[in-house]
Amino acid sequence: MKKISSVLIAFLLVFASVFTSIGNVFAEQKVVNLEAKSAVLMDYETGKVLYQKNGNVKIYPASTTKAWTAYLVIKNVPDLNEKITIGDLPYIEPSSMFLKKGETFTVKELLTALMVHSCNDVAYVLAEHVSGSIPEFADLMNKEAEAIGCTGTHFNNPNGLPDTNHYTTAKDMALIARKCMSDSVFREIVATKSVKFKPTKQYPHERVYTNSNKFLTSHQKIMYRGKRIDIKYDIVDGIKTGFTNAAGKCLLTSAVKDNQRIISAVFNSTNEGIYVDSRTLIDYGFENYDSFTIMDKSDYVDSKRKWFSKQKKLMYQPKESYTVVLPEGQTVTDEFTFKTDLQDTSLPISSGDKVGEFYIYKNGEKFKTIDLVAKNDVTSKFAFLTENTFFRVLLSILKVAIAALLLFLIYKLSRKYYRRYKRKQRAQMKKKKKSNSSKNKNQTVKKDTGKTRK
Repeated sequence: MKKISSVLIAFLLVFASVFTSIGNVFAEQKVVNLEAKSAVLMDYETGKVLYQKNGNVKIYPASTTKAWTAYLVIKNVPDLNEKITIGDLPYIEPSSMFLKKGETFTVKELLTALMVHSCNDVAYVLAEHVSGSIPEFADLMNKEAEAIGCTGTHFNNPNGLPDTNHYTTAKDMALIARKCMSDSVFREIVATKSVKFKPTKQYPHERVYTNSNKFLTSHQKIMYRGKRIDIKYDIVDGIKTGFTNAAGKCLLTSAVKDNQRIISAVFNSTNEGIYVDSRTLIDYGFENYDSFTIMDKSDYVDSKRKWFSKQKKLMYQPKESYTVVLPEGQTVTDEFTFKTDLQDTSLPISSGDKVGEFYIYKNGEKFKTIDLVAKNDVTSKFAFLTENTFFRVLLSILKVAIAALLLFLIYKLSRKYYRRYKRKQRAQMKKKKKSNSSKNKNQTVKKDTGKTRK
């Protein structure tokens, strides 16, 4: 009887578990009902995926590709005020800025046109400016995507124009959007609502572009939760739209509410569905998850006195804050402690340089390390010597000369002591031979004496 009861209890537990799981799936689908074929919702601070639908399925990114192009241009061009003169361009299908040979724009102006108006020709020009060719820039895109954890992505061009060998996943694009939004210049550009370019000699018309992201600019309406509401959504601050026949409607979105930022990546949706889907994901995230800051980097700003520096001290702090995201209603129960380990502080130091590590312990065990970075430049009072190219070369030559002199002295001393050692060894050998000779002579005399007596 006990055996039967045990089997029944086990069956009921398994059934209850399966029923609960099915219930959770249906509940989730009821809350997040999307037209899109692929979508991912990600917490910006932690990178935690809060929701996904076919997040790892291969999709085509269309013009959302340009977000990664823009980020890599910002990363690889030190001066965004650098001017680019347009040369010969192949035909590149619209959307386009219709760049003409001989026109000149700054890198930042072109970046703004790229992200606001989604200009395919601009992507081409910027890619060539950074890497010299489109294939080389595509290699850079793939290398950098892999470095941030993308596993299902292969870029073949900088603008997302149709190419069967240009693909990604919704999860990878969420990772890319998260990385892009970590840059302040990028955030400024993608939040731009409109931009104007004055006529040029080569293109005698004013170019006026409105951001293609309707969350930022549109007065159109969508049907959302049973009501007609504005598409424009004030908590959205970026990032990029996309569309091709193969990709469908695509949208990467960043939204901020109550100091929490989330990223939605929606792919292969419909004309109206793309904004309904994206808003559904955004609201789902804010309504169902809470963000808790465990360590605010501004609370751990510290300094160290630096002798012989112009600034007298180094200011430093953790590179980033540490935040956790939990389902609504849950609270943080773990105990966190922190430790600072200041390491390389040799001069010169530039703002942003790594100078140590910040350790986070959870319940007594170290589980996360964050770089400590300099908040200010720190230079030597003798920088005119130590940072001057001529004196640095001279110092290097002097170091080599001193090292050579030391080696020479060591060699000479070694030879001297070696010769002394050899002389001493030879003297000992002579003494030993002399002693042995005398001993043998005495033994011979004794032998002869013995024979005489006999």
